[in-house]
Amino acid sequence: MCSMRVTRRSFVGASVAFAGGCCGRLTQPHADVCPSAPRLRIGILSDIHVTRRENATTFEKALRWFSEQGVDGVLITGDLGTKGTIDEIEVVAETWYNVFPNDRDANGRHVERLFLLGNHDVDGFVGKSSWPKGQIPSREVAEKTCLAFHREKTWKRLFNEEYRQIVVKQVKGYTFVLNSWHSRALKEKDGLEDFWKVFAPTINPDMPFFYCQHPHPKDTCSAGYLLGGAFWHGGWDDGISTRLLSEHRNCIALSGHSHYPIDDERAIWQGAFTSVNCGCARGFAFTFPGRENGHAVSDMKAGTTFQMPPIDIKRIRQGMLMEVFGDSIVFHRREFVYDQSLGPDWVVPLGKGAARPYEFEPRRRASRPPQFIEGSSVAVAERPGGKNRKGEPCEQVVVTVPSARGGRVFDYEVSAEVRIADFTRTVASKRVFSPDAFLGAAQDGGKVTCVFAKSELPKARDIRFTVRPFNCWGKGGEPIASKWQILSSDKRGHLPAASV
Repeated sequence: MCSMRVTRRSFVGASVAFAGGCCGRLTQPHADVCPSAPRLRIGILSDIHVTRRENATTFEKALRWFSEQGVDGVLITGDLGTKGTIDEIEVVAETWYNVFPNDRDANGRHVERLFLLGNHDVDGFVGKSSWPKGQIPSREVAEKTCLAFHREKTWKRLFNEEYRQIVVKQVKGYTFVLNSWHSRALKEKDGLEDFWKVFAPTINPDMPFFYCQHPHPKDTCSAGYLLGGAFWHGGWDDGISTRLLSEHRNCIALSGHSHYPIDDERAIWQGAFTSVNCGCARGFAFTFPGRENGHAVSDMKAGTTFQMPPIDIKRIRQGMLMEVFGDSIVFHRREFVYDQSLGPDWVVPLGKGAARPYEFEPRRRASRPPQFIEGSSVAVAERPGGKNRKGEPCEQVVVTVPSARGGRVFDYEVSAEVRIADFTRTVASKRVFSPDAFLGAAQDGGKVTCVFAKSELPKARDIRFTVRPFNCWGKGGEPIASKWQILSSDKRGHLPAASV
């Protein structure tokens, strides 16, 4: 029998998620710690984007793992489907009941469904990107086949409960507010403010409660610009939820929609309340703008020509297990490709006057930049027959480095420098992600590549390439550099051809 009790809060810094590939229940991180069992376990997913039975495999895999963990409920914060058709929601329901028949696990325990709808579910019928070749259905066909026009009837038939835009559910004494996307295409009114006038007086300030919607509350989690960069769209709402939730320090907001990865530590934010990005369980990842191998909406709209294809954005398969204790809430981050941890647990202290360890600025100040290990080198090679992301022929220069260490690397800055008389000038600079940036740290250890077009670089100059690793807080480690050399555009020097 354990004679000592250490709170979850006391080992925030040392808390580590589960080992990769484990299939049993999570164990506590220290053998000499015997905290009480969690009062609540919730499996969390977002953006599962099921369109047919064949691509529901990750969803079913996650549900089965949640079942093994003995969850009390499963939350999906929107985008159950992609096109917004009724048959997509039917596959979601079929998959759910394959794992939880009659909403019960293998031991007969009730598992609460905490599902809400996202923009693809109710407005997918007008989204060109959701349909093959952008061929959206006619209004007549949409009214027959799409969920937006049959939400109440379909929800009742599939899940045996009434559909409402905003629903309040209780799970083991904890309150969950589920706010589904209101259809912009059908010009529906956002009912949150009217709902909040009635709901807010019922909130118990001594208990955490969970507010769940599809987009991130504005200016909260995954909004990297809050650290001083330029403003850019981060998959949030219009700011109403942020204003309302800011009156409730005990609120935990759970959201998705942005498709930004949750191995990024900015995916959890604390200010007036706590906001958590639930990640993306299927589809593709979006990345922060401006990366040479990224996948960002603003870059696509700007028509930017990159020299590299995006990293394998379809390998994002992320979710979480949330455990609620008397003094803290613990988020275990997991990816469902290799079934590994995405990083240390997030441990949110509870109670009046509790610490707020996930504020952005203090974490930025305390963070340490990643570093290359001693002896790391920069390889440079030419690729005469290269192609840019648009498939256009292009002479290229390929820069390759090993991965850095000392904390998760967010991206790498690769700069081309030339020697001019008595000084060195940077003539081109790019940022790139590692190829496995959205997987567990154990997988993210391969080589990192950055590609320049020869036309981006000066001719007949002594040139070198420097590479610097950065963490998600914008702190860079010490750079490493290639040798000074002259590209083969000048007859005095040649580089080896790069392998494609």
